[in-house]
Amino acid sequence: MTIFFLILITSVSTPLPLLEADDSIARGATAMYTISLEEGLEYWVLLNFEGSMDLDIIIASDEMDFDEFIQMPYFEDYMYARNFAIAEGATEGTEDLVLTAPYTGTAYIIIHDIGETGGDYNLRLF
Repeated sequence: MTIFFLILITSVSTPLPLLEADDSIARGATAMYTISLEEGLEYWVLLNFEGSMDLDIIIASDEMDFDEFIQMPYFEDYMYARNFAIAEGATEGTEDLVLTAPYTGTAYIIIHDIGETGGDYNLRLF
């Protein structure tokens, strides 16, 4: 009975993600997700992947021109998005960052395979 109660408390206390994606990325590729922000709210972004991979993540503002971004080749798109970053995780290993939304509106989550290995990842936004 005690174990069931602890599992119930844990499942109730863990919020459901606003966005969750189990996806894969090609070697050297860039992936993008669109999200809606509400000014002043804090968002927690978690990007998990295999230890042999190295992925970087950027949250780009709505000032980024989507049409221009989507036309660019790999890596150039990532570097372009960095010009509009409102939050960035560029560490080796799992990425974990908190963003306090500076405005209400659209933002872009950009994931780039900086390690050029490709592979599977899990992205969650709370």
